[in-house]
Amino acid sequence: VLSAFAMSVLTLDGVKLGDGQTAMESLFTSMCFFMVSRSAPAKDLAKQRPNGSVFAWHVLLTLALQLIVHVGVLVSGWKLATSLRDKEFKRDLEGDFEPNLTNTVVFQLMAAMHASSFLANYEGHPFMQPLTANKPLLYSLSVFVLLIFATGSEVIPEFNSALSLVPSPNEDFRRQVVTLLMLDVGLSVGLSRLIGAVAVHLGGSAAEKRAKEWGLGLPGAGDGERESKAHKKTK
Repeated sequence: VLSAFAMSVLTLDGVKLGDGQTAMESLFTSMCFFMVSRSAPAKDLAKQRPNGSVFAWHVLLTLALQLIVHVGVLVSGWKLATSLRDKEFKRDLEGDFEPNLTNTVVFQLMAAMHASSFLANYEGHPFMQPLTANKPLLYSLSVFVLLIFATGSEVIPEFNSALSLVPSPNEDFRRQVVTLLMLDVGLSVGLSRLIGAVAVHLGGSAAEKRAKEWGLGLPGAGDGERESKAHKKTK
């Protein structure tokens, strides 16, 4: 959905990404997908049942909330950047890429969204090993997020210039961009982890309840029910 929004609304508004920006994002995304595929399952068997469908309530709710956060932040950043456009700005859909404030903000926000998507949707406990066990993926995501915030705060001007990112017009604008980056990463990852924790808790409670009913896995579970049935048979 984000890609469709970027290729439709933003493209029609004249937003383009430079070759260096596109190459950086493509390489990072491909690398992260490869490292996610190298994740190992958890060593201990979980008491919860794994998701049997992508249409599970917590999966759909997590994706919906992430989409709301991403679209809200992206639209806010786009409007923030376009509010400082020159009144004589003309959209050139067929023209070559030219660095400008709108392209810079959109690139930074979309890069943050891609990074937060990996952080938020990594399965982890209890079915897979946690993110901390996948060191290459953890370090790569950490470095990428730090670089995104570095471009937003403009602490390395040479790096921004290499990516065809233009400087912020003032300190207030720079602060607002960094705030949007923090909101996108923090809200999307935080909400996803919260919903995931609730789903795991509910699944564990349901598994324990079934184990008690069937007398499985818990010492003494179901003994009373079996004794009652045996007593009725003797009668």
